[in-house]
Amino acid sequence: MKWGASCVVLALELVCAEQASAQTVTRYNFDIPNSVRAAAIQAIAHAAGASVSFAQPGNKSLHEVIKPIRGKLTLAQALSQALAGSEWYVESAGNGQVRIARSGGDASDIIVTGQRDQLRKEDSNLLTRSDTPLKNTPGTIVSVTQEVLASQNVTSLSEAIRNLPGVTYTPGPPSQIGSRGATTLGASFTSGLRNSAVGGDAPTIDVESIEVLKGPSSVLTGTAVAGGLVNFNPKRALGVSPAEFDFAVGSDKYIRGSVDVGGAISSDNRLNWRFVGLSEYADHQDNGGNAPHSYVADAIFGYRDHGWKIDASSQFYDTRIVYGRLYYDDLTTNTVKPVTAFSNDDNYYRTKSLSQNLSLERDLTSSKKFTLRLRSRLRYQYAEQTLQNQLYQGTYNIGLPQIQELVTGNSSFSKNKQFSSSTDIYAKLATGQLTQQFIVAFDYAWQNANQLARSYSAFVPSQPATLEPLPDDNTYGRSTLHATRKDYGVVVQDQIAWGAFHALLSLRQSWFDLTSRQQFIYTPNIYNNNADQRISKLLPTGGAVYELTDWASIYYTYQKAITPPQLNIQTYPGNPFPPSISTGHEAGVKMELFGGRISLTGDYFRKSNNNLPLVDPAHAGFYIAGPGQKSEGFEINQSGKITPTLFLQSGFAYTVSRDSKPLISAPRYQANAWILKNFKLGDGQIDLGFGGNYQDGTNLVLTNYSTGVTTYPKFPQKYLRFDAAIGYKNGPYKLNLTVNNLFDRFNIYTPLVATNLYQGVGREFRLVFTTALPR
Repeated sequence: MKWGASCVVLALELVCAEQASAQTVTRYNFDIPNSVRAAAIQAIAHAAGASVSFAQPGNKSLHEVIKPIRGKLTLAQALSQALAGSEWYVESAGNGQVRIARSGGDASDIIVTGQRDQLRKEDSNLLTRSDTPLKNTPGTIVSVTQEVLASQNVTSLSEAIRNLPGVTYTPGPPSQIGSRGATTLGASFTSGLRNSAVGGDAPTIDVESIEVLKGPSSVLTGTAVAGGLVNFNPKRALGVSPAEFDFAVGSDKYIRGSVDVGGAISSDNRLNWRFVGLSEYADHQDNGGNAPHSYVADAIFGYRDHGWKIDASSQFYDTRIVYGRLYYDDLTTNTVKPVTAFSNDDNYYRTKSLSQNLSLERDLTSSKKFTLRLRSRLRYQYAEQTLQNQLYQGTYNIGLPQIQELVTGNSSFSKNKQFSSSTDIYAKLATGQLTQQFIVAFDYAWQNANQLARSYSAFVPSQPATLEPLPDDNTYGRSTLHATRKDYGVVVQDQIAWGAFHALLSLRQSWFDLTSRQQFIYTPNIYNNNADQRISKLLPTGGAVYELTDWASIYYTYQKAITPPQLNIQTYPGNPFPPSISTGHEAGVKMELFGGRISLTGDYFRKSNNNLPLVDPAHAGFYIAGPGQKSEGFEINQSGKITPTLFLQSGFAYTVSRDSKPLISAPRYQANAWILKNFKLGDGQIDLGFGGNYQDGTNLVLTNYSTGVTTYPKFPQKYLRFDAAIGYKNGPYKLNLTVNNLFDRFNIYTPLVATNLYQGVGREFRLVFTTALPR
């Protein structure tokens, strides 16, 4: 049935907000007395911040008198009460939408979108593969929305991560995002689909939110990463966002312009378009390298009609990421000292990426008791990455009169093609108090990588430490890499809701195929290093949530994941290095406080893995399988509004090793906070923001490649920074000033290797002017 057909009874639409990604869980206080159905629906829409119009005002069912609607209810619950006894019913449509459908009719008759709290994300599909309120999700998912990033003038992943409790960032490539004592190994995902391995730190200007699923999990991604899953939720074309333009200036000759515009292509507003663009550049990064930049163009399309929900986009970005100044940990004095053997101001990695994304969803059948839905997502990404970087390896006495400092360099050009897809059949069955959501899914990811690289070394001061040019087909000492990787699997899952009890049962069969061919060319000699690996593993995931009250629930989850080794990890006999199996246990409490305005999660976790690579002491350049690591800890995360004008996003995480081997690049103590307060000033509004980040208790890894001995010294410094923002809004205009690292404190990014420590960004200013045009 088409939108606008004669049988459509009502339509609710936004007046000033984007699509509600969270209205299915946001609760409102309703007190609607006995009234006719049309009046009750109007009152519900008003309470949820929406407007309502009726295509057929004379429809008989609209003038029937209904019972009172009272209490704290979601939009869907209130509408269900208002429509009780009629031919219409309400159901969740995923992605935060609510459908009003007619029994026996097309389920896309009406789509209702209510106002939401844009500063926090209240549902996710990372663990459950279907949009589920975080309160009912048996696991910990932390996120940051575009609205919070805009309040901080943030456009980069490195700065966005500071908002996520218990999550750390170490510059790449690949950039390491850590959680619970392990890292992502550079892996990231868009709408649950794997991104290119050389995609770099993708920009954040065209995302609605960034999420991290804590702990090991392979339900969504197949072969996974033990430290957590990083997922980008892209912006969509829904025809409800106002056109926005901004211009910014800042310290270090920073300049930026961005645009976010959209509208309807079809006369009935069923086909919409959106364009997001960014151009930003600086002379240099404070305490870092030269000429960072980010250029983004994203064309987005969305279609809603005939029961179809289709989203498509074409994204291009060009980023140049530079490094902070280089330091090392001097173990003799237990202090951090600058590397003086060379300057790394010109070190960088640059990524160019072009991707195509397509999402299709359609209800095959739908009624009040049963829904059968087909969903499919596709992503193709081609990325190129250029790297020029020098690293410090410490001091050596090689028989010369003075101590020598060893410097190694890397220059490489990489090309990567990534295709990712997922298709599933979703069935929802409601019988009385019992609701079951079955999913049978198949996903497939294919990746082809080619790299031309050169590594070199110099002993300073007897040799100069200079940045070498990129290699070509005639460069002496070059290496070539050709690799093909396939990840695919089948998932069978059941999500059960029975009154206050919610359960997740999932079983996944994962397959992993890798073919790698590497050559080291020292004319006329050629050395080969080939690897082939095949992995097949059946992994379970399960969890349960019990709602103690309407504002508090307890939960437990059990997760397993399999992580293949990196391409450069080889055993001396040439056998494939075994994969790492991670196991996670987590228990906690979830609460919605202050009338549901703020969510709080507290959890205790235990995690273990095996087959970690250790340097082979008998064969330089090769590895042996180590015993793995065990960690445990607890976390507290908060997000939401304490009052209608005071927003808080904060957290604390404590992580410690459960065996004699300390965790690497995993702070024992982490804390973060971002507070936003707004108040009226004349005809405008003042927004004040303040927050900070704290890390302490990190261990490094230090390997003596001459002896093969590895030690884990404790890093002697704390990480502490404060950030502030002040903005003024008046009508469609906003001026926002942010200061990062307010007190210009010396910080080191979450450290990994003791000889190469990157300084965090110093004090930076950003002043952004934004104007929004009416829809």
